[in-house]
Amino acid sequence: MKSLYLIILSFFSFLLLHQCTSEKKTVYVIPDHVTPRNRQLLTEKAEKGRVLYKLHCSECHGIFTKGKDGVPNFTQTQIDNYHAAALMGIDPRNHAVAKKMSAEQVDQVITFLSLRKRD
Repeated sequence: MKSLYLIILSFFSFLLLHQCTSEKKTVYVIPDHVTPRNRQLLTEKAEKGRVLYKLHCSECHGIFTKGKDGVPNFTQTQIDNYHAAALMGIDPRNHAVAKKMSAEQVDQVITFLSLRKRD
């Protein structure tokens, strides 16, 4: 009985580990002239933005479902216009979620969208 329990536990542990390691890693495009320390800081900021995007924005602007991460390929102009509107508090599309986020959180999401390697 113990061996059956260990086999089942091992199987589920393997599945959990596989699920955690199989998530597609986001690649960020950071200019070569950026120092290693600033590159690390930008990557950390973008990762925070990725999590916030997944939690707050992907329901309408993405496909974070069925184990596949996908974000629309917004143009840099679209990203810049949205960032400016969000910071000034004038969002013509009434993004209620962005209004609940701090300026820092909005900036993290914008950093994620700006630096992520587009498909």
